[in-house]
Amino acid sequence: MTRPGLPPTTEEHRPPTAEQVDRGRPVLLAAFPGSAVLPMPSSGEPVGRAWLADAGIVDPKASSQHLSFSFEGGKWKVEDLGSRNFTFRNGHRLDPGAKVPIEDGTVLRIGGTLLVFREAYRGPFRPMEALGTLVGPFGLADMHAAIAAVAARRLHPVLIEGPTGTGKEAVAREVARALGRMHKYTAVNVGGIPETLFEAQLFGSERGAYSGSVEAKPGVLRAHHGGAVFLDELGELPGTSQPKLLRVLDGHGVTPLGGARELPVDVAIVAATNRDLAACVAQGTFRRDLLARFTFRIRLPSLAKRSEDLFAVTKALWERRYGTLDLGRVRVDVEAIELMMLQDWPGNVRDLDRLVASMDPGLGLKLSAVTQVLGVSASTAAPPPTVQAIEKAIADAGSKSAAAKQLGISRGYMNRRLEEKDEKKKEK
Repeated sequence: MTRPGLPPTTEEHRPPTAEQVDRGRPVLLAAFPGSAVLPMPSSGEPVGRAWLADAGIVDPKASSQHLSFSFEGGKWKVEDLGSRNFTFRNGHRLDPGAKVPIEDGTVLRIGGTLLVFREAYRGPFRPMEALGTLVGPFGLADMHAAIAAVAARRLHPVLIEGPTGTGKEAVAREVARALGRMHKYTAVNVGGIPETLFEAQLFGSERGAYSGSVEAKPGVLRAHHGGAVFLDELGELPGTSQPKLLRVLDGHGVTPLGGARELPVDVAIVAATNRDLAACVAQGTFRRDLLARFTFRIRLPSLAKRSEDLFAVTKALWERRYGTLDLGRVRVDVEAIELMMLQDWPGNVRDLDRLVASMDPGLGLKLSAVTQVLGVSASTAAPPPTVQAIEKAIADAGSKSAAAKQLGISRGYMNRRLEEKDEKKKEK
């Protein structure tokens, strides 16, 4: 089974044997105050402060026998054992003694520690270092593997896919660095160039090729011969320019606007899109053969799908703006981080950066400040609603926003529960 972000070329693909398939294992990923991987305790074993300490997490707010996990009926369940500071599941306090199922992505608060349950974790068993400006102790393992493959096999062209704000340009720089082409690197926002000027800017132009053209220009691709060019928003590439880019990817060179012959060029193309290019092909707005040239692709997950990375990303953003985020000096409420981990973040890291920018560095990340910026409140009194309750609330309220407010949950949590239901339907 190929990991997301690492599809094989048609020449390389071999069906995996049963021995080659890594089905992952259930773990708990510590997301705050530090990053760590905790294997699941034995079913029914009481765990608490010492268990966290063994993973390098010192938490005086955790009880010595805080909670236990059990595997029953094919599902993992969590039980609070009458702890002093309670156990919280997705922001809701558990009743002591009640065994509650947990699903992939469930956020657990134990004292001052936040954990994320992953049902089939295939990543490293220690947090990964940042790669350039890309921070992801756990959720970017596939991206790290992809960059390593690029470096080892000098793979290009590369297509980076993912929602807006996930860091595609940062990945592009790492791809160029892995290819040894960062010395001659530039980024081009395809969607930001008028179609009438696009060909001349990218492919160059001969003198007199258009009104006002008094001298020949090499264009971005030839100007970066021997380097790399990042084409952001590839899905916006004009239809008239797509055949020319196809020629470049096929190694035939560049024909300047107004030129009669192709000129050689050696440039690594790294492209990115937040659009479904396969759908664009079906609609006739993007060439099938051009998309097929991008045999190596890297898929970036949304921030909501890697909540275990959220505090590490927040810390990196904070330190770029305000300096070191020392938890001994700067106040960071565990409830604030928990609430942030349960949000949808439609703009991903870009939205998270806006939240960090709105904080007062002298006050830190207080729950009251975070709830005000997000426009949501933390609710811990009732257990989280079922999918059926969510669907009924949406039908009754007429909108997801109204239903979320009525149920006392975030839009992000609501959307994730509905997505999980859809994914399970597809699996069946």
